[in-house]
Amino acid sequence: MSASTYGECVQDGFQITCLTFYNFTVADYIIFSFMLCLSAGVGVFFAYRARNSETVEDYLLAGRTMHFFPTSLSIMCTALSAITILGTPSEFYLYGGMYIWAVACFAINLSLSAEIFLPIFYHLKIRSTYEYLELRFHSITRKVTMAMFLLATIVSTGVAIYAPATAISAVTSIDLNLAILSCGLVCVFYTTLGGMKAVVWTDVVQSVWMISGLLAITIYSAVNIGYDEIWQKANDTGRTEFFVTSWNPTVRNTIQAFLIGKTFGLDGYSFCVSQNFVQRFLACRSLAHAKGSAYMSIVWFATIITFCLTSGFALIIYYELCDPAAAGFLETTDQLMPWLTTYLFQENAGVSAIYVSGAFAASLSTVSSALSSMANALVSDFLYHWTNKLSEKKQLIICKSLVLFLGGCCIGFAYMAASLRGGILEAALAIPAIVGGPTWGVFMLAVFFPFVEFIGVSVGMFTGVAACTWMYIGRNIAPIPTEIVELAGKLEVNTDHCMYENGTMYPGNDVQPEYIENSPLLSFYNISVHYIGTLGFSTTVVFTLLTSTIVHLFVHKGKYNAIRDFTVTTSRIFGGLSREIKCEVKTTSSGKYRESRKRNPF
Repeated sequence: MSASTYGECVQDGFQITCLTFYNFTVADYIIFSFMLCLSAGVGVFFAYRARNSETVEDYLLAGRTMHFFPTSLSIMCTALSAITILGTPSEFYLYGGMYIWAVACFAINLSLSAEIFLPIFYHLKIRSTYEYLELRFHSITRKVTMAMFLLATIVSTGVAIYAPATAISAVTSIDLNLAILSCGLVCVFYTTLGGMKAVVWTDVVQSVWMISGLLAITIYSAVNIGYDEIWQKANDTGRTEFFVTSWNPTVRNTIQAFLIGKTFGLDGYSFCVSQNFVQRFLACRSLAHAKGSAYMSIVWFATIITFCLTSGFALIIYYELCDPAAAGFLETTDQLMPWLTTYLFQENAGVSAIYVSGAFAASLSTVSSALSSMANALVSDFLYHWTNKLSEKKQLIICKSLVLFLGGCCIGFAYMAASLRGGILEAALAIPAIVGGPTWGVFMLAVFFPFVEFIGVSVGMFTGVAACTWMYIGRNIAPIPTEIVELAGKLEVNTDHCMYENGTMYPGNDVQPEYIENSPLLSFYNISVHYIGTLGFSTTVVFTLLTSTIVHLFVHKGKYNAIRDFTVTTSRIFGGLSREIKCEVKTTSSGKYRESRKRNPF
């Protein structure tokens, strides 16, 4: 047990009461700098290796030669941003073990991707997932969805740079501006030079840092405290509830929220059809390797989340007497874990830097993947009329220039986020969810519903984006009812023994929040964050099906209108229940010729 006395800050044991900051040592800075230099070095290596023979296909898709093993690690790194590495242990600490269901959600989505979407994308030999939407619907659908992807990715990438930089700079001596700049510049450097191969192999290196940082906390806690004691404390405080079920959408973490809300929301879009992930799959040397990388990444993802659970439960013991975030010593709960590492390893030079480097490595992975995918989408979906007429060398220069430009935009937004206030920053964070759910609905409709056509999907996508926008505006304006705050399930934390370094006790906060009565509209605005993307998905699907049915009956007079490209018919899923589908001959705006086919080729 730790001992604290007024007028003297004494720390004795694992329960923390002393609130003070610990600066990075020289060894910490060396390790942190080594990680950044190593990442940059990978880009230099692949740029030198391909200096005389690199093509656009090599730069954007690694020549479609990647093995499933490094690709699986790269997918895992992209799925686990720095926000996840920093925030997931705090999620387990504050809300209990239900977040473990994120693994099941990830497994479902990657399985859908491997068995349904990858065969389509891979055999079409496309570079951009949005090219499929032109083959299926219209070039306008392709351009609109790609533009939404570009907007959402620039915003989310800027936040992916800013958020971990803020959390880490707040608990170390690293300057915020330096943290933002170092992360952004290193990513832009190795992505511009080395292309997709540099992105994938740098992710492999960075995955070692990510795993090592979490593993250091897990091993230290298990050895010094004991895993049995950690688990017992988690059980005693109600954090080992893993099977919470409720159809009430305002309950924050339930099995339904993860398996339905996240699968048919932003996560489904991100892991199945987002350019960030699919581009990695398309870079594999065969469809079998692409599927293997998807399934292997599930194993890596489950491993990382398990480490996050263990370290998150360990926070219960460390912060049993004093939660520094609740005491106002730390600005956000995302800082709980990095501050703990600086405390635990203050006598072990360099160890805390491993965790900090792991968080930065996750940020580097997210940013580099975003830059590569945005450049690919811009070249493939917007600039193809012009770039196709240029030489290979000039196309490469354009691709690398786009990475530089987009990197500058993301770094600029990260600095902009540093100066924004809560409401504006919240709106920026909302954009990926606003566009992700509706876009996911468009892809699902394109694949599973042959009669859906351009007019229907346009109406559905517009209403889906409008519904999500309405939801986010309402969430920012409307108060949160007391009943919903209680349903969120945030567990109690303690600040009674918090003491600052000068011996001053934390005064505590006895102010009771105002009681806010619930209403149906307030409940709608305050549904679980996991269901927000689902709202856009379901709205898009419903309005698209209704509109397409009306067009089919009244415009086409009940005659079946030939679809424009491949769909997965019911025979692929259930067998023998579908009809043969005739595809019309089509030439896309990017010049790809589609032969007439009478059945699904997969």
